[in-house]
Amino acid sequence: MISIILQGAGIVAVLAAITKLVQSRRSLTSSVVYLCGAIGFVGLSAALVAPASLLWVSVWEPMPNLGRLVANILAMVAGVCVHGLLTHLVHDGARARRLMRIQVLVAAVAAAAMTALMIAAGIPFHPEFLSAFADRPAVAAYVTVFALYIGWATSLFGWFLRHYIAQSSRRWLRAGLRTIQAGCVASAGWALTKIAAAVWAVTGHDPGVLDPLGGACAGACVALVAVGATMPVWGPRVAMPIAWCRAKFQARKLHPLWRRLADELPQITLPAGAVASNAQFALYRRVVEIRDAQLVLRSFVHPEAGDWARRAAEEAGLDERATHQVVEAACLAAALDSHAAGHRHHTEPGEATAPYRGVAADLHTEAHWLIQVGHAFDHSPIVSAVRDRARADLPDPTA
Repeated sequence: MISIILQGAGIVAVLAAITKLVQSRRSLTSSVVYLCGAIGFVGLSAALVAPASLLWVSVWEPMPNLGRLVANILAMVAGVCVHGLLTHLVHDGARARRLMRIQVLVAAVAAAAMTALMIAAGIPFHPEFLSAFADRPAVAAYVTVFALYIGWATSLFGWFLRHYIAQSSRRWLRAGLRTIQAGCVASAGWALTKIAAAVWAVTGHDPGVLDPLGGACAGACVALVAVGATMPVWGPRVAMPIAWCRAKFQARKLHPLWRRLADELPQITLPAGAVASNAQFALYRRVVEIRDAQLVLRSFVHPEAGDWARRAAEEAGLDERATHQVVEAACLAAALDSHAAGHRHHTEPGEATAPYRGVAADLHTEAHWLIQVGHAFDHSPIVSAVRDRARADLPDPTA
């Protein structure tokens, strides 16, 4: 199972890196190259370090555990790429290159130390590397050096991303960066697991109990980073059918309220030829026409309808949001009756008759609000009671 997770996540990561490179080939920057390198190398490392892959490589590798060593060094190269991405995002070209030389030197020293420790351990291949050779301090040191480097590199990257997320206004870019952050957390979990396993092994205990947790953290890290890096590209495309269904659903829910207003105020509706088939536009049209109707009806709202509805809502124990919705629905219902009777209550309508403004300036959020207003219009006993009181104050058309 661990092999399937690691190999699958590794393949996803490599494909994601290639896709990103192809998409960015016309505007290739150092940051993009390092990002793709980080994703691709960590994917290769994950696929190679899977137990099934190591077993296959062990048949022809010239030195025992060479496949594991190569997989670990590939992961360190991915860590170097992470640092390269950071330095090129924060510093200018010359300073970034100087810092990268230091990072390459640190990684090279760590890789050389790991190679020396692997040779010094003098152990044959075994799929359960740490569990099988728990009594070898060289093995524990090897694992510790590797885990410290990878955990440090990815944790630093995840910490940096929080500043970049706060500055980004693109929704899918922020979502992708947060997904990469989650991958960095998984990487830190993997590093802690490996260090704990090494310490556990040196003290004479079986570290194999931690292998499933380490494998899960590694697979999650690779998959999350790959998905997060490509999310700004495929996210909007995946969301399109969801947004279409949501817009259609909300437009249908708004139809009863819109129909009442359009029947009384036909001037608020767009001409039939101006209506597009796009679901988002249809929803936008519904929201705008309902708001237009509210503006037209402001001078027809009974001067006390809002206060009546608010007091009744407070007595009924409604929260602030539900109270505003009931008040808006009550004022709208009373205004429709007044308009039908041709009786204007206000020459210059005041602020109290305006629709509630505490709704986020987002199409779906405002549509949801108006759906709730329409529900109160149809089903709230408070709205019905306020409407009856307002009707009683209308002049008798037969008088």
